[in-house]
Amino acid sequence: MIRNEFVYELDINLDLDYITKLVLKKQDETVKVEPVWPDIWIANRDRLVKGKTGEHRSALDDPYMTSIQQKYPLLSPVYNIYIVPAKIGIPLHMDKIRSCALNIPIQGTEGTYTIFYDSLKSPAIEKFRHTLIRPLLINNGPKPHEVTNNKDTMRITLNWSLNKGVTYEQAIEHFK
Repeated sequence: MIRNEFVYELDINLDLDYITKLVLKKQDETVKVEPVWPDIWIANRDRLVKGKTGEHRSALDDPYMTSIQQKYPLLSPVYNIYIVPAKIGIPLHMDKIRSCALNIPIQGTEGTYTIFYDSLKSPAIEKFRHTLIRPLLINNGPKPHEVTNNKDTMRITLNWSLNKGVTYEQAIEHFK
């Protein structure tokens, strides 16, 4: 398992089949697909968390997701579903509101990468590259990163923020 300053692969008991079916079911219920920013398409406008953008879902809407949030109370009550279409990526950025998150692969993550850099300024130097194949904590706040998907299939992940103020190091201790 990988454990470094960028990602911490977890050895926790999650029903990944259930989570995958839940996420894919929500995608099948899509009424309309809209671009949120040029490189990401988000669906399910009819099932949004009030006041949140298209990718947000409430853990309280599902008993199993609620049980995970209760077992790991550092997790926010809101999780995100990120859909990255084929041949599209998420551009280089830094997350401003959060310092880390729980990432769970749903579909099409093999052969895609989250790439961390030393800065947002060109030329940015690559520091670490990772393929999401198991649940992990990602140190995404202070770390410039991008997601690449050069495949012919979409990439779907569940990304669950930790409560505001929780550091990557605190999250690691909590999930041990």
